[in-house]
Amino acid sequence: PVSTEILKEKIQREKEKGKAKELREKYIDLALPYIKKRSTKGLLHLFKHAIHEFDTAIEHNDNIPIMGVVGEIYVKYNSFSHKNVLEWLSHEGIEVVAPSMYNFFINSFVNFHINKNLNIKEVSLPLFITDTLYKIVYGCAKRFDKIGQSFRYYRPFADIFHDAELASKIINLSANFGEGWLIPAELASFAENKVYNAVSLQPFGCIANQVISKGIEKKLKKVYPQMNLLFLDFDGGTSEANIFNRLHFMVENAKQSLLNKE
Repeated sequence: PVSTEILKEKIQREKEKGKAKELREKYIDLALPYIKKRSTKGLLHLFKHAIHEFDTAIEHNDNIPIMGVVGEIYVKYNSFSHKNVLEWLSHEGIEVVAPSMYNFFINSFVNFHINKNLNIKEVSLPLFITDTLYKIVYGCAKRFDKIGQSFRYYRPFADIFHDAELASKIINLSANFGEGWLIPAELASFAENKVYNAVSLQPFGCIANQVISKGIEKKLKKVYPQMNLLFLDFDGGTSEANIFNRLHFMVENAKQSLLNKE
């Protein structure tokens, strides 16, 4: 077996331990006044400074195992709800990639088309209006992408219509309740970007998450056979030992796969 100590030393990207978290908190605090003023210009300017400071705070190392995370919006983003899984993965030397919360709020632009085309429910606005609104939102996101691309490890905002097309090869897009088709869309996007290890975090018994996540596994692996998936269910009685034992095997597999490539 590979030495965990050697792997952790090898994949450490920060020049100073804890610096990335410190910078993240710093720039969140600096961004709040601009968010309150709705100043896109101010945020873009701040983003440039953040990129420069993050870039000088890290050692460039591309030989790091990457793991994507999808799931129900609360469980995925709230540390308490998922028992600090994401922080644990980071401490284990994994680069954790969680899709932006932006995806959850813009998938409705795709759903307008789905609801109308499949006669699921009445759409209150003409599609040319919602499509125009999406172009405005996506155009704003691309302004950040243009600046962000100067950072080697930056991951651009999703084109939600492209990701929905990927999802349609795995699931019927009429499953547009909750996260619904967004889960296979994000998993497919990971695969398209060569992130082949992914964890899905969902509340036990949630139709829009647990049922869809586990239900699409066979089809997803047929479309993307290189994907390595782990589904973790959470409720009040979830055992931490069960969660982290399963994650441990996933982590070791991701690290070993990276070493095998070398």
